Amino acid sequence: MMENRFKPGDIVQHFKREMLSYKDARTDKYLYEIIGVAKHSETGEPMMVYRALYDDGGMYVRPLEMFLSEVDHEKYPDIVQKYRFEKIKTVPIKLIEDAIEMTMDEWQQYLDIEKMEIVSVPDDPYMYYEGREAYEELTELIDAEYRVRFFRLPDQYDIHEHSIMEHFVWELPAGEMRDHLDNAIHRKGAFRRFKDSIYDYGIQQDWYDYLNDAYKQIARDWCKENGIRYSE
Repeated sequence: MMENRFKPGDIVQHFKREMLSYKDARTDKYLYEIIGVAKHSETGEPMMVYRALYDDGGMYVRPLEMFLSEVDHEKYPDIVQKYRFEKIKTVPIKLIEDAIEMTMDEWQQYLDIEKMEIVSVPDDPYMYYEGREAYEELTELIDAEYRVRFFRLPDQYDIHEHSIMEHFVWELPAGEMRDHLDNAIHRKGAFRRFKDSIYDYGIQQDWYDYLNDAYKQIARDWCKENGIRYSE
């Protein structure tokens, strides 16, 4: 039997997933679960059995040789995926969480799903930076393979940490501490006042735990919005 790149339980994507709209790419369209390899009862030909993860979850069978074949890039010249079906990569949610925590002004982060790493480029890569040429090249690569290999991560505007502080304060028990913190985050120098106050009240660990949970939820939501599967 020819080499099989997949095992039962693997999640694979058909190359046409690259052709989906942004909205449809957030669904499980063209994603399948590998059931296993069967043998044709008459010819003995190996057949791949797989199940759709969308619509009615129908079961399918296809000759293994065809299943493992390469994309016809003459017919589909814009498709980046090499093979007709490829195993999708599962992103460790901690990788996204850590990146969210490290967001900086004037810089944008991307998940490179091919290398499973985070890359950063300045908002304006053509301004003077040490290693400017490398940033220019990376920016061009990101533009060429955006939402195929590179996916933009939430920035500070998307995360809106001030809103997270507000929700933390609103969930505190009613009383002097909540009133004081609510006043602190709605005055000039809100972040500094808030940080000083949580240390004064000895609830800094409660805040850091709450913030980490918020980052994790933002990371999960981001993966779902971009059609990216993740592992905890």
